[in-house]
Amino acid sequence: MHAFKKFLPWSLLALLCATCDGGKIGAGVVARGTAGEPVRVGGIGVSGGAPGSPSVDKGRDDRMLVQRGELSIEVARPGEAVRAFLAEVVELGGHLARQAGTTLVVRMPAAQFDAVFAAACALGRVVREAREANDVTEEFVDLGIRLETARKARDRLLEVLQKAERIEDILKVEAELRRLTEEIERMEGRRKFLADQVAMATLEVVFQGPIEAPPPERHVRQGSRFAWINQIGAEALMEQF
Repeated sequence: MHAFKKFLPWSLLALLCATCDGGKIGAGVVARGTAGEPVRVGGIGVSGGAPGSPSVDKGRDDRMLVQRGELSIEVARPGEAVRAFLAEVVELGGHLARQAGTTLVVRMPAAQFDAVFAAACALGRVVREAREANDVTEEFVDLGIRLETARKARDRLLEVLQKAERIEDILKVEAELRRLTEEIERMEGRRKFLADQVAMATLEVVFQGPIEAPPPERHVRQGSRFAWINQIGAEALMEQF
């Protein structure tokens, strides 16, 4: 019992050090894919889904990109353009995420992002366009490594809790277990969010009616320095000659 009392504080210290150190990302293959799909890091499979998931083939693209875009399209009939565009999005496996009038936010499989972008541009005249691809590979892999470390630390804490007898020791272990569990849930949520953003691209499209040209600028004739000419009118005076 005396030996265990000495062992417990050192165990907690070791676990805290282990969970605080996320570790450096080793070189290896990282495969992009849908939410929950496993990732291989330095030859070690790190899965975001159920235990026992198969590893990803090394031949796939090794970057995880979050694709987003914005478009403003001038069309003759905005309502018809909205309906035609949504039909194209659904056909390509996407869906409507948000709509406000003729402003749409749609999501589609990342592989179909270029096709949906082109479909929107084909409906009218492009007034404004913007697109970006953010690389989240490093963050996703780092979360996988930290999750694996935190889960192992939680398992060791559970073993320590089973052997603890003093109330003080039990409370310390339970407090650390709660902290670890919250941290694991937070990292799992973030990793799932990143996987979803990679799997499904986002595009915001604004369909607007024809832009009317401004009226021609009227030329204002400068008045003469002779008041009698201004009273008669320069045009009338010129007609007399």
